[in-house]
This record gives sequence, C-alpha cells and structure tokens, in this order.
Amino acid sequence: MMDAKDEDDLPVMFEATALYDFDGDTQNGELNLAAGETIYVLRQDIGEGWWEAKNSRGDQGLVPESYLEVVSIPEPEFPPPPVPFPATIPSTIPTAVPATRPADLTPAANGWGGAYNQNGQHGAMQQQQSYDEWDEDWDDDEDDQSSNSTTGGANQDLQGSGSFGLSVPKREHKAHSPTSEMSKYGTIKSSFNRWSHFAKSGGEAFMMGQNTGNTRVAESDLIRMIETIEGPEWTPIQSQYTCEVASPKKESKMKGLKSFIAYQITPSFNGIQVSRRYKHFDWLHERLEEKFPCIPIPPLPDKAISVPVFSSITGRYEDDFVNERMRQLQMWVDRMARHPIVSQSDVFSHFLTCTDEKRWKAGKRKAEKDEFLGGKFFLLLQTPPHPLDLREVELKMENFCKFVMSMMESTKSFMNVLHEHAKKQSGGFKGQYHKIGTGFKQLATSFNLDRGEYSQSLTAAMDYTGDTYKEIGDLYGEQPTNDTWPLFESVGEYKGILHVYPDVVKVHEGAIGKAKECQKLQDEGKMTDKDVQEVMQKSDIISYGTLAEMNHFQKERVIDYKKMTKSYLQEQIKFFKTITQKLESTLAKFDEA
Repeated sequence: MMDAKDEDDLPVMFEATALYDFDGDTQNGELNLAAGETIYVLRQDIGEGWWEAKNSRGDQGLVPESYLEVVSIPEPEFPPPPVPFPATIPSTIPTAVPATRPADLTPAANGWGGAYNQNGQHGAMQQQQSYDEWDEDWDDDEDDQSSNSTTGGANQDLQGSGSFGLSVPKREHKAHSPTSEMSKYGTIKSSFNRWSHFAKSGGEAFMMGQNTGNTRVAESDLIRMIETIEGPEWTPIQSQYTCEVASPKKESKMKGLKSFIAYQITPSFNGIQVSRRYKHFDWLHERLEEKFPCIPIPPLPDKAISVPVFSSITGRYEDDFVNERMRQLQMWVDRMARHPIVSQSDVFSHFLTCTDEKRWKAGKRKAEKDEFLGGKFFLLLQTPPHPLDLREVELKMENFCKFVMSMMESTKSFMNVLHEHAKKQSGGFKGQYHKIGTGFKQLATSFNLDRGEYSQSLTAAMDYTGDTYKEIGDLYGEQPTNDTWPLFESVGEYKGILHVYPDVVKVHEGAIGKAKECQKLQDEGKMTDKDVQEVMQKSDIISYGTLAEMNHFQKERVIDYKKMTKSYLQEQIKFFKTITQKLESTLAKFDEA
C-alpha cells in the first residue's frame, strides 16, 4: 500500500502567482498567500472556487482560485504509442494471463469498493462535505416515534418538530434536456413513447372518462378562469399573502446520530410560526408536482448550494451554507405564495399552518389520497363556455415552445457571463486595482526621501491616491455580492422553471394527440359523435389550463425581470458613484498640493 508520504506527494499541475494577500485559516487547512508569491497548484477538484496548492517552502493547503493568476501550464506528457499487433498471430496462445494489479488500487484494499478518479482520489470522498448531516431524509414514521422516546423531547422547542410521519422522499430529479424533451411543436424530439407522460399523469384517463364517473366536484372547489385579450388566465388572488422563512436552527434526534436544520415559517395571514425541515419542503414539492399537471413546479434548492459565492469546504462555512439555503427556500416559497392556484391549495395551506404532529399526519395522508390528483385536477377547472380552435391552440403552443427553448439557451449563456464577471471582479479586477495602489504608494515612499517642504503635499497626495486605489479594489471584490450574485440567483430560478416545463407541454401535447386520434376514429365510424364531442371538450379544458398557466408565466417573467434588472442597475449606479466620489476627493488632494 501507499505510505503517507506518497499519498501527500501530489504532482504539480501548474504554477500560479498570488494576486494579493490571503490570511488563511491554517487550522482548517487553508494556506496563507502573499501578493506576488509563486505557488504550485496540486488539485482543482476541491470545491467551488478553491484549489489545493503548496508554496516554495513546502507548506500545503487550500487557496481561493480567484486570488490566483495562472503563470504557466506544462505541456501534457503523452504515453508512447501502443505496440502494433504482428501481421501474423502465433498459433499457440496462452489460455490464461495472470492478473498483475497493484494491491492498493483494488476495491477491497481501498475500502470503498469503487473506482478512483483521475487524480487518484476515490469518487466517494468528494462527497465528504455535502452537508447531508444537516438533513437526514431517510427516516420514517417509526424513526420519529422511537426518537421521541429516546431523545427526551430534544425538539420540543420547535412547533411541529420531527419528521411529521414523512417517509423516504421518492421524488426523482429529472434532468430535462432542452434538445430532447420539450414537445412535438417543432422544437424537441422525444426518444420514448410520446404518450407515456400523458398517460402517467392521468390526462388520458381524464379525456376518456375513465375512473371519473363518480367523482363529484363541490362548488367551492371549482377553479375559475377569466378571459382577457391575451387569452385565458387564472382568476387573480383575492387576498395576497406572504410567508417568511427565518431562524434556521440545528436540531438532532436519536441522541445526536441524526441531525437536521429546522426553518421557521410565518405566513402573513395568521402570523403563526411553524417549523419545517428540508424534507417537508421535499414532500410538498412532490405533492404539488403530482397535483397540478399543467403547472411547472420550480425545483427546490439542491442539497449543496450552487451559488459560487458560497463555499462548503470546511466547517467554517456552515452558517453561510444554511443561510444561503434559507434564502433560496424563501424564493421558492415566495413564488408558490404568488401563484393563484398553488397558493390557495389545501396541501400548501396545510404545509404553512399545521402545528400539531397528529394533524400533520392526517393532512399528509389526505393530500396523498387526494381524489383530484394528476389528470383528475382538470375536473376542477371551470373554463369559458366556447370551444377552442385546435389549430390556433397548436400555433400558440408552438410559439411558446420556441420561446422557452430560446430562453433556456440565453439564460444558460447569461449565467455563464455573470459567473465569469463576478470571478473577475472579486479576483482579477480587485488585484489590479491593488497593484495600482501599491505602485502609487511606492512612489510616495520614494518621494518621501526628499524632505523639502515644497514636496510634502505632493508626497501625501500620492500616498492618498494609493490608498484610494486599494479601496476601489476592495469595492470591486465586494460588489458581486450586492448585484451580480443576486442577479445570477434570480436568473437561475427561471432556469429551474424552464427545465420543468417539458412535462407540462407533454401533457398538453398528449391531449391534442388523443383528440386528433378520436377524430380519426370518428371519420372511420369507430367512435360516436357524442363520445368524440366529450373528448374534444375535455381536450379544451386541458388547453385552457395550459394556456392560463402559460400567460401566468409570461406575466410573472415581465414583473420579475423588470424588478431584478432595476435592482442590478441601481446597485451598479451606487457602486460607480462611490468610485467617482473617491476619485474626486483624491483629485482634490492634488489641487491642494
């Protein structure tokens, strides 16, 4: 096996120069940097924005990528070409070749039973700081009951604490590909049965009248629409409310073996605080996805925060991680609370208001057995009385799908630009302004050797200029947290919505396809006019719901992008005004010299 020395002796990938000083936390494995110092990068796969490196003295640790400027990258060393096979193969070939494999690379020896990555590190090790310890989602009802008796009421200070009878979340995270999974409307091709999602959602059963004959809809449960010049829209919310997600607190159960973060949620309509874990959000997300087939439910923030400004490498960043997840959960709850259908649903209300564990479990079971899930949700829609023009609906959906595809691509590109810009601001730009400031201060030091009275005011002005440019560099380094990262995060929220829209479109596509199929059967005399008429009416209901949601999305987009762009520009103006003021005050020093 490798000895400790061999494991630590990583090859140098390339050299880099420190742009400015970095006072690292050596106890947490960070390496101090001095501006201008040459260091040697060993690994780049540590985490978002961090590399492993060593200095000329042999000290080794983690350094922020944005503090470095790559100097040289060595040419790759290619192995010699393989020996070609002989033109003639010997007639006698050994029947067995003894395996020669280093003992330290076998699954049994490394103790993980898996493969190493290209840097010689086991793949599973890369997950060591994924913060799963914050939110153990695999416990079930029995775990909760046992924990209540073994922890001695450790969670009693939180209303509705514990898992509330939640079982293992079974929500599958779908990776939608913009080039393979949208719809037939001239934008995306499907590689599997085009009816599969339509049938799975219950849309086909709804259209064909299967399992819906005895379902009665109460007048109070009906979801009404309004007609506008833009088409059908959901009835606006009569009483808008907000929800605050705050006060994250680490809790544990089973005598500390399982730990999680509980967030306190307070809706404005009653002011009563409830406690929810990430797994409760996950359960709600799954319920909303299953309940509303024509509404794209945005994804929840991932287990590991994706905003690059935050790092989860060491325990030192736990508070940042939790607070950032809380902010993203706040964004998700805000969007759900603004939706005219989701915000008024029983399952969302139960999530926001239930403080009692027994009532939570009863409400949970009721939500999971909701008789209006999936395709049956369309039974609740009270649509305008006149039928829709099938060709006009298809044209609208084709245009919308093209819009979604284009927005997917532009959103992805824009996020890359914002990410790169923020890195340059916090790294390169800051470092360059620091260098300019250092240059001015070095000149001031030289000028100070002349002790003549006529020179002193100029020397002071030069030194002041150096300080000004260093302050400007610091402003550049801090600015992304005020404007670029918030914009990045807001745009990223829409990226998530766009990537779940394919399933909504597939339900509508299936309805249109089934309607056309029935019309064909009618022409062939295999289906009665009455039955076809009923199918067409139900197809219209699905179209009305899809178009109403489409219009809601577009109006929300206009409001959100106007707000987020204005906020970005306001912060930019404030930023450059501050720089201008600093430069003007510096210029005044020379007028006094």
